[in-house]
Amino acid sequence: MMRKKLIEVALPLPEINDASAYDKMPGIGPHPKGIHHWWARLPLPTARAILFASVVDDPQAHPEKWPTEEEQSKERERLFDIIRRMMQKKLHENPTAYEEAQREMLEHCDGKLPTVFDPFAGGGSIPLEANRLGFEALAGDLNPVAVLLNKCNLELVPRWLNRAPINPEDRTRIAGEEGWRGTYGLAADVRYYAKLIHDLAVKRIGHLYPMVKVTNEFAKERPDLKFLAGKDLPIIAWIWARTVASPNPAARGKHVPLISTFWLSNKKGSETWIKPVVDKDKGAFHFEVQRGVPTNRSAIAAGTKNGRGGFHCLLTDAPIPFDYIRGEGQQGRIGFQMIAVVADSRRGRTYLPVSAEQLDTANSASPTGYPDSDLPEEALGFRVQNYGIRKHFQMFTSRQLTAMTTISDMIQTLDEHIVKDAISARLSAEEASTYACTVRTFLALAMDRWSDFNNALCRWSPSNQKGMSLLGRQALPMIWDFSEANGLGDSVGAWTTCSNYVADCIEVIASGRRGLGQASLVDAATGMKGRENLLVSTDPPYYDNIGYAALSDFFYVWLRRTIGKDYPEMFIDPALKFCYAAA
Repeated sequence: MMRKKLIEVALPLPEINDASAYDKMPGIGPHPKGIHHWWARLPLPTARAILFASVVDDPQAHPEKWPTEEEQSKERERLFDIIRRMMQKKLHENPTAYEEAQREMLEHCDGKLPTVFDPFAGGGSIPLEANRLGFEALAGDLNPVAVLLNKCNLELVPRWLNRAPINPEDRTRIAGEEGWRGTYGLAADVRYYAKLIHDLAVKRIGHLYPMVKVTNEFAKERPDLKFLAGKDLPIIAWIWARTVASPNPAARGKHVPLISTFWLSNKKGSETWIKPVVDKDKGAFHFEVQRGVPTNRSAIAAGTKNGRGGFHCLLTDAPIPFDYIRGEGQQGRIGFQMIAVVADSRRGRTYLPVSAEQLDTANSASPTGYPDSDLPEEALGFRVQNYGIRKHFQMFTSRQLTAMTTISDMIQTLDEHIVKDAISARLSAEEASTYACTVRTFLALAMDRWSDFNNALCRWSPSNQKGMSLLGRQALPMIWDFSEANGLGDSVGAWTTCSNYVADCIEVIASGRRGLGQASLVDAATGMKGRENLLVSTDPPYYDNIGYAALSDFFYVWLRRTIGKDYPEMFIDPALKFCYAAA
């Protein structure tokens, strides 16, 4: 006879809610979710509270121990206090909370915890917390990207706990007072080999990411930038706008930009925008960078948008409705125009006009070997197909595709470096090969994070003055003016910042005693058939609220290209036909 569990009676919901709200906040520092993007993750505090309360008996199930309601309430409050201690912020820094919870659970399970199975594991919150609490954790899913994330949490990370790094720079160092504990060694290696990739990429494609010179003419017009005259500045991003041929015959078919806002920075005291200078007689226009408080803020905010829907032509003021834009897109006639350059002056963001050199450099990229895979005809959250973007590679500029394929190729060829260093660090040949695969897997996840910032659907945020990631929402919306990050720089969206962030998040995956773990590409109905002593705990799928499969293919195509040979059971989908081997 099943004893009534704590989860069936009561939980300390205020503390669980507060901790879960904090867990989902951006900017709280490194977090396991940061190793890769996933949609609608279950907060980790919720997962650990549910698991604990599903195993522990409610006091009323034991009247022989607590015969009165008052005694039962007191005991229940003691159990609540254990849950409350598990709701602390950054619990990975306090593994004793996990150990206390594990001891309590073992007392309620006759000394042996059940196996936890999540048949819809997704981003892996429940399996990860089960693993941290000492359960054997099994994660099942039909999405290969989700399965790979769970493999990282449940199989790869525990395999390399409490080991020193193998790279020649870090392996002789002591990582703080406690040595190389947890996953700090693995994280250090991910950083080291990511930097190695960066340095090699700079040699190979660094010419595509030049500095920008502040001309004397521009500095004269901008007294605040006089000190920068003639200097080369590192570029943070390029701002582009999509263009279409004007529907007005008077414009003689010339392309005009579709710009959602002229703002580059609307931060108080740093207002900067682009001003279109139009010669209607010649049918020409260019953009100037202006600084200061504009006289007509609403016009600056509107860009070339038409208040009635769609945009208007800069040359003739004719409306450009969305139906027309969609038709041009379907015929492959949407173009691009660079409209501004964002540079780092060491005093903040500096916005500069576009030079012929910058435009020529961007147009000189000639990518090969990129994934030639189709987007779904119709999918929840997708809008880009309506505008002629039918393949995954069309979501990137030529320079971005060149960078993506270059980094992908380099990750594939890292084994020689990693294995050599691992053997020097006294790993066996077999261990060295396995560890090389682990490091490359996390670098492939870093590349996925990079792709989230390194595509032609990332908007520039005038309020934050930075490029935003594509997948901030559970959709792939069309973006008219977009930010192209300097992929080999050191600001938001660069390979260095993305890979370092993944490494930071690797450090906080491990906590306390770890149970066993396994992730598999399995059907929920049959995945764990025949298993005994099984606790099924899951956050059910959201039916058709989120287009998981189509959205995750944005990452799948690059993972398959980069590490598909390491995980053939997960990356064999014949429906995605594209270049499998490195260019």
